[in-house]
Amino acid sequence: MANRPHPRRAETNSQSPRAWATCQRCGFVTNHDKLQFQYEWRGTQIQNTNLLVCDDCLDELQRQLGTIILPPDPMPVMNARPEPYPIDEIWPRLLQGGQPRYLERSTCSRSLQANRYYNTD
Repeated sequence: MANRPHPRRAETNSQSPRAWATCQRCGFVTNHDKLQFQYEWRGTQIQNTNLLVCDDCLDELQRQLGTIILPPDPMPVMNARPEPYPIDEIWPRLLQGGQPRYLERSTCSRSLQANRYYNTD
């Protein structure tokens, strides 16, 4: 008796028959017991995508698909005294000929009061 030709990935045995199935990702026919469910990160948990795939098509879990839980911000400092860094800065791009730069048809300075930060004496 001639055996039916079978796909390359499917194994047959007349003594213990096993079901064939098609991989839902690549379309190759293989034994049903070799297929696995595909899982993915969804939000903060791993969920089944209900895709039966072969070993070659099975993807690793990608943690970047999940939600990242950030820790809360630290408590603020009461009466904080930040360092006055703008006093130490020299912004030559904010000056034009020693004077603050102005936008076209504008009466206010573009420089956030550049003369306050840059001594033109």
